[in-house]
Amino acid sequence: MVSARQSMKYNHKAGIRAGLCATGTALILLALPAAAQSPSPAQARQWCFGTDKVGDDRRLAGCSALLQANPSNALALANRGEIFRRKGETERALADLNRAIDLDPKDAIAWYNRGITHDDLGDRDHAIADYTSAIRLKPNDPLYYNNRGNSYIDKNDYAQALADYGQAIKLDPKFALAYFNRGTAYREHGEADRALADLDMSIRLDPNYGPAYGNRAHIFRDKGDRTRAFADFGKSLQLTPNNDRDAYARANMYFDDHDYARALEDYDRAIKANASYSGVFNARCMTRAIVGRLQEALADCEQSLRMRPNDPNTLDSRALAHLKLGNLDAAIADYDAALSAKPELDSALYGRGLAKRKTGDADGAERDIAAAKALNAGIADVFARYGLE
Repeated sequence: MVSARQSMKYNHKAGIRAGLCATGTALILLALPAAAQSPSPAQARQWCFGTDKVGDDRRLAGCSALLQANPSNALALANRGEIFRRKGETERALADLNRAIDLDPKDAIAWYNRGITHDDLGDRDHAIADYTSAIRLKPNDPLYYNNRGNSYIDKNDYAQALADYGQAIKLDPKFALAYFNRGTAYREHGEADRALADLDMSIRLDPNYGPAYGNRAHIFRDKGDRTRAFADFGKSLQLTPNNDRDAYARANMYFDDHDYARALEDYDRAIKANASYSGVFNARCMTRAIVGRLQEALADCEQSLRMRPNDPNTLDSRALAHLKLGNLDAAIADYDAALSAKPELDSALYGRGLAKRKTGDADGAERDIAAAKALNAGIADVFARYGLE
């Protein structure tokens, strides 16, 4: 059967420092080919320290050229370290940022960017320490509090996270991302009304940030307001089409409404965006089994079980496909395995009862069906929708 998942997502913003250069010069340099080699000293300074319109590859080349001439250029090290981080080269990023901080321990942005690098590596304690150092140097920057709040969330320290998000919002009352993060934290902490207030504000301030609609949709769904949940999931997926989490959540809502065609469309979308989660394959397996796409269902369940062996919900889904195909021994074996792991799984009991009835084991069938109905009085209606009675 289908099971749901929940997760939280946060965004970081990182800093690149500008050096002294004329605006006119910057515009001329931006017209140069991206693959230009061996920049002049003036070009290297512009590429390394220019505005954010300078591409990452060009900035990397410029900072590297400056560092060839002067390996102790702390600002060039800090900027190159941030570019390495953006490119996923975290070890090289740390090496540059470590050296930059050693040379200039009062560079708040270097501490901040190293904190993000530690976060990228999953090292929350060092990230928090670096954000704290950045805050000591520059206590009025809301980004530093916001990111430290994110790291505290990942350590399940809600009190510290909420305090940091609150300080970020106090410093910048129009900081949409901080409202989003605090609202998401409230939701995870069971404070739905506060979460809604913050997510409403986040959307008001930044109406094009898809995840805010998605997180608000989860709250509406949990409150039973399915109309607004569907509307917000739709907006989230319009703005962020590859949001697998929201596609999966909306698919489960369609599944609950027995709108299997739309559910399948969203399961397909979720898997296309992120094929690393076993639960989506199980959900699509179950849905395909219900609508009669049985071989495709088996393939999905096999994939799910490769990712999460012996999962009782997936075994239950695969058993349904086998049952509808008439593979009764395989169906019973899967139902047995599912019930071994989850003895009160009503759908597995009822499905096994139907399979036993078809094999002629009337007594065993009635025992299983009675046990399933004791757990879920409506289970027969559920299977009738699947085309099995």
